[in-house]
Amino acid sequence: MAKRLKPLSGLDAAFLYLEAAGTPMHVGSVMLIEVPKRRGYDFHSALVKHLTERLPRAPALRRVLHEAPLTLGHPMWSEATEIDLAAQVKKRRLAGSGGHAKLMSLVGKLHSEMLARDRPMWQFVVIDNVAPGIVALYSKIHHALLDGQGGIALAQALLDIEAKPKARAAKAEPAAPVARLRQRDLAKAATRSSVRQFSNLLRALPATLKLAGDWKQAVGMIGSLRENVLLAPRTVFNQQIGPERSYAAVSLPIDEVKRVARGFGVSLNDVVMAVCAGALRGLLLKVGELPKKSLIAAMPVSLREAGNQDANNQVSMVQCALATDIADPLERLQAIHASTAQIKRRIAAFKDLIPTDFPGLAAPIWAAGLSRLWARGRIAERLPPLANVAISNVPGPPIPLYLAGAKLQHYYPVSIVTHGLAINITVQSYAGQLEFGLTCCKDIVSRPDIVAKAIAAALTELSERLPE
Repeated sequence: MAKRLKPLSGLDAAFLYLEAAGTPMHVGSVMLIEVPKRRGYDFHSALVKHLTERLPRAPALRRVLHEAPLTLGHPMWSEATEIDLAAQVKKRRLAGSGGHAKLMSLVGKLHSEMLARDRPMWQFVVIDNVAPGIVALYSKIHHALLDGQGGIALAQALLDIEAKPKARAAKAEPAAPVARLRQRDLAKAATRSSVRQFSNLLRALPATLKLAGDWKQAVGMIGSLRENVLLAPRTVFNQQIGPERSYAAVSLPIDEVKRVARGFGVSLNDVVMAVCAGALRGLLLKVGELPKKSLIAAMPVSLREAGNQDANNQVSMVQCALATDIADPLERLQAIHASTAQIKRRIAAFKDLIPTDFPGLAAPIWAAGLSRLWARGRIAERLPPLANVAISNVPGPPIPLYLAGAKLQHYYPVSIVTHGLAINITVQSYAGQLEFGLTCCKDIVSRPDIVAKAIAAALTELSERLPE
């Protein structure tokens, strides 16, 4: 049942090790789907058939995890020839009259559950009784498989731009039978990978030693880091998180966001950050927890080169001040615009210092051990926070898409929260809308729908201030 082995990079494997801290590390989406008014059409059945046809073009969904024997290296992927779609595609029904609130509650519960590691690390859940003529599809896929841009590439393999697309030939080589996958094969692959990673580390060592010897360059780098690293104020979001998740979603018309951006001479992303900042400022102000210093957002930044669609992680992180210490929304927007202008400089300062790979020898032991120590020692509450909220803005398809012959009405992202970072706001553009997905620790943010409504209100507030 398995194909050639592919060892995970250090960055990909880190998302597996981090789960030892008790925090699920999968991402996903919630699609609201219009059911075709055709006799006998059942979305769940149509989806299973659709996936059967498309799996050859979706390598991330065919991958199965294997642990390296004797912890000789990072875990490895192999490709499965047969996948039990009955185990991967589930079906649920909302109780009573259904509705948006019950859907959001169920998504929070589903997103709290870890993915099993003994089968492909993804799951789809078809949810009935959302609204008349509407079903929902909740999906989750482990972050070890891909990042946000990799998720877009996966979506391109599964989604269509028309209800009845022309048949496309599947492009997948036949995989080798499972009998050929032996423990010694796993051991050899893990050893080769660890040797390669150590070799890369050693090749980089002369440059590192040269930097250490060149004190002027080293001092300059330290000064650059000191200048570009922001310390966030401690807030209610910077706590140890529990196992339960809460979720909310809201859509904003992208044309209105662009109109605000043009009217005030800022970028669309600046407006996204500003409406999130306005919502968080209002929430913390209402409960008497707004710090005098500005909140800091952690923003994932893709390191992918143009055209790269590999199903893996190529991402870094930068900081952005949200100017929540400024009461006036227009002044806040301009301050955020000034902050985002510094992001390229921060990327330049950080990107070469954040490793995307590291040797896997014994990593399943020491890396997972560090994750458990992080959780048990409540270290996130002891160290100065670098961010208060994660905000990610991912470009998506500008036109309506179809899945298994059914039209997607909304396409909301679902993401990750971790110890010390209890709220995540991920934004994806889709068919003329900006789809906001708020993933939170339920113990800390039990009503993310309040924040979602405040985001919409913050956009209205900016729109009303536009010059005539």
